[in-house]
Amino acid sequence: MKKISLIIADQDATYIESFARYIRNSEFASRFDVKLFSQQERLAQFLSSGEHINVLLCSPELLSPPKDEKLVDSIIQLKEEMEEDTAYPQVRKYQPLGNILSEVLQVHYERGGKKEKKQMSDGSTEVISVFAASGGTGKTTVAFNLAREMADQEATVLYLNLELINSTPLLFDVTNKESSSPLLYYVKTNEEQLAAKIEEMSITDSETNIDYFHLAPSAEEMKELTEEELEQLINTLVGINKYNYIVIDLDSSIDERSLTALKLSNHICWLLNNDSYSFHKTSHLLEELHAFLNDASFSDRVSLVLNRYTGKVNTKLEDYDLDIVAYLPYVPQWKEVVRSEQLSSIPIFNQYIRELYQHVLESRGVLHDG
Repeated sequence: MKKISLIIADQDATYIESFARYIRNSEFASRFDVKLFSQQERLAQFLSSGEHINVLLCSPELLSPPKDEKLVDSIIQLKEEMEEDTAYPQVRKYQPLGNILSEVLQVHYERGGKKEKKQMSDGSTEVISVFAASGGTGKTTVAFNLAREMADQEATVLYLNLELINSTPLLFDVTNKESSSPLLYYVKTNEEQLAAKIEEMSITDSETNIDYFHLAPSAEEMKELTEEELEQLINTLVGINKYNYIVIDLDSSIDERSLTALKLSNHICWLLNNDSYSFHKTSHLLEELHAFLNDASFSDRVSLVLNRYTGKVNTKLEDYDLDIVAYLPYVPQWKEVVRSEQLSSIPIFNQYIRELYQHVLESRGVLHDG
């Protein structure tokens, strides 16, 4: 994922070098590509080169806006003392450097700064939920592999686990990664800083290029997340226009989290097992969700996907009259999964996931134009 280009300009060379060292050794290292300037002449020479910059963080003494201000998305003044009615936004110079960077991100996104990314099919983020009416259908495996396939196709993807006990640490290497759990605090208390905190606390997996949040597997925190708060989180994720897709991994239950995510989803991949229990619950719940969500067209956003398919469906299951549009094969090697790498190591399953991505989602008109 492309970094935000950041120029830090101040006459105090020791200060800006310390600032750059902090970025290199913090979670912000994956967010920013930094250039330093301590002389106005050199800064002006660089700005006249025509290179596009996302953020110019500059002390007033060195500030000389480029002739073509379209080359800089956001100009922010680095001030020892804050003033009123300034031409550009300000951040206080002497405060924790992490706070400065959070404020920089907030200003940048509020002023419409955009990261370069792959162009989306209709210019918006698509929310895709993976859901099931019964447990044990392989939701997390499918959600992870779907996100991985999207990332392989050069789409920008966020995997968002909303299970009561989230399994994100089983999918990604979170060793020495900062916890994203404080994000839930900002969802509840500080809507203004939420977009900046999303940028700060999301983590890009180096193996798959999928973004995710390293949230503690806490049932208490998830149960305390209200419908309004989750709606705000999802809408903010969509609103920052950073991702082609947000893949939501849901619980197999009808609670506030699931209903809110289903309501806000552009598309739902609804998984079934090849058994009467799964077909029975799906047939009844699919019908009732129209009323739960007050959405008569809900089923138009749903693709029914039969997982663990062995090549045939019992004739008794055909009586449920469910329109299965995609199939994922049974993988006996997954009876004992101990490493996340196992989930992406089966070529035949990967091929079916690719077909799910290319055909099911494309038929709904939500595919990224790669």
